Amino acid sequence: MDKLNRYISFELLFALLFIIAFSLPWLDMGLVKIVGWDIPDIQKKVTKVTNFFSRNKESVYITYVVYLVPLLSIFSAVSWLSLKKKSARVLLMIAGILAFVVSLNLFYKLPKYGSGVYLLCATSILSVVYLIIIFRKKKVKSVIDDNNLFDNPGSENIQSL
Repeated sequence: MDKLNRYISFELLFALLFIIAFSLPWLDMGLVKIVGWDIPDIQKKVTKVTNFFSRNKESVYITYVVYLVPLLSIFSAVSWLSLKKKSARVLLMIAGILAFVVSLNLFYKLPKYGSGVYLLCATSILSVVYLIIIFRKKKVKSVIDDNNLFDNPGSENIQSL
């Protein structure tokens, strides 16, 4: 992989867009704008208040799973820059699937979603589709290479006995 391809790639773009999506407002109600980084803390505070009045004690820490999306994106970018393409793509695929689930949950639960939720959803869909295409292209290419090896044996493919 040459240096230009290493620093300019869709994998790095998607990882960066996931991080940017967390910095944009997820809840936009006029003067109240809440970014993605604040969602687990606000959920924890709201759950503590509502649990005070009810007997059902839910886990308030489940919303911290949201932080896995930017964390996996950072690990994916670092893996890509250290020339570990396959692991970077797998981490990005996991981040994309998790981000899609999170964005669907946010579309369902938030009253007025902001631009961060839209960017998170769009980036997750695009990254998963892109990675599926890349993984399929690699699989087809390896099958074609294996078939060419048996169909067109050349002097370099024939082993001497």
